[in-house]
Amino acid sequence: MTNNEILEALREKLDKNNDAYHKEQMQCSHSVLVGRAQEIAANSLVYNELYGGGYSIDHMEYLLRFENPLEVVRDQWLNEQNVSHDEEMSHVLWNIADKGDAEQDYMLDKAFRPPEQEVRLC
Repeated sequence: MTNNEILEALREKLDKNNDAYHKEQMQCSHSVLVGRAQEIAANSLVYNELYGGGYSIDHMEYLLRFENPLEVVRDQWLNEQNVSHDEEMSHVLWNIADKGDAEQDYMLDKAFRPPEQEVRLC
């Protein structure tokens, strides 16, 4: 197969897989869909990335071996996203507290505002 034939065959499979996935999701309740939000987002990301090409033709050809390459890559993508974000979250929280910018951009809860932020009329 030529590179173009490989990409076209993969795109046909991706379209078929994506259509089937969407039909399956249409059968789900709203609460199930909310619970699957990360999976749904991953499915969309993987579909768009693979469909756009730009990756190793050897990898694209390998994916053709599978009946549902979209599921294969989506599931692996999700597996690789399951990492600890402790350090990143600590940095985010430190950044919010250290800069204090959020206090100008978001409403503060009056019950928990520190005394030095109370509005006083002189």
